[in-house]
Amino acid sequence: MFVLELGQKLQEARQTKGLSLDELQEITKIQKRYLTSIEEGKLHILPGEFYVRAFIKQYAEAVGLDAEMLLEEHKNELPLPPASHDITQLSRVRKSREAVSTAASNKFMDYMPKVFITLIVLAVCVGVWLVFQALANKEESTAIPEVTKAQVEKAENSPLDKKEEPKEEVKKEEAPVAPPQPVQELKVIETSGKIATMELRNNTAMIVELTAKGRAYIDIKDGSGKLIISKTLQPGETLQQDLSAQDTMRLNVGSTPNTDIKINGQAVSYPQDPTKYYHQILLIKNLRTAQSAQ
Repeated sequence: MFVLELGQKLQEARQTKGLSLDELQEITKIQKRYLTSIEEGKLHILPGEFYVRAFIKQYAEAVGLDAEMLLEEHKNELPLPPASHDITQLSRVRKSREAVSTAASNKFMDYMPKVFITLIVLAVCVGVWLVFQALANKEESTAIPEVTKAQVEKAENSPLDKKEEPKEEVKKEEAPVAPPQPVQELKVIETSGKIATMELRNNTAMIVELTAKGRAYIDIKDGSGKLIISKTLQPGETLQQDLSAQDTMRLNVGSTPNTDIKINGQAVSYPQDPTKYYHQILLIKNLRTAQSAQ
């Protein structure tokens, strides 16, 4: 039970550091199957009683735990300190590893002179090749090409030497630009209750178009109060009236929410809120443009 608790502590520390068993094996040089046995509390699988404490100590140090304290806490469930033959066996293993390492190092040092000699030879060869390339390029650049008589005559008769006379540019007559047309403007001058006075400027005509969205009464009078038209429009009905000759128009709309107004195709907004002023009268002064006034 306590051995399993020890293994769980080590496993949690390893996972906290983000180490896999393969990575821990590289760090501690302990085989992965022994590391797994320690985490699972199966210490009898380890190769000897000495290795139990040694492997646990290496594991703890690798994952950042206090190895001595951990061994002290679990000394009752761990094997006793190693006997002399275990120490001797470990010493032999260490000496064997050191011998292998020394042999590998000596073998590497034996190869080093050969490698340096090979690199020097290659460097000399490359240097000689670069020198020959530089000399060859220099000879090619200093050589003067021979020019034949035929080549000279061909160059003299080349059409590139003949200067072409500049062609006279044909001036295109620019079409006269028409002056910009003024934009029609319908401006509210004064409001008093349901009556609003408005001015129509920059217009060449005054064609009124009334469209009923619902049943609506309308009448139109001139500036003197003379009635021009009086009618009740039905839903969807449109009435168009040319009042270009009139200087003033008095438009009486009985149902503003149900009546849309356009003058010369331009939509007209009611000066007052149609939901508050259901009935409105528009006095529109036809000021026209300067040309049409003349």
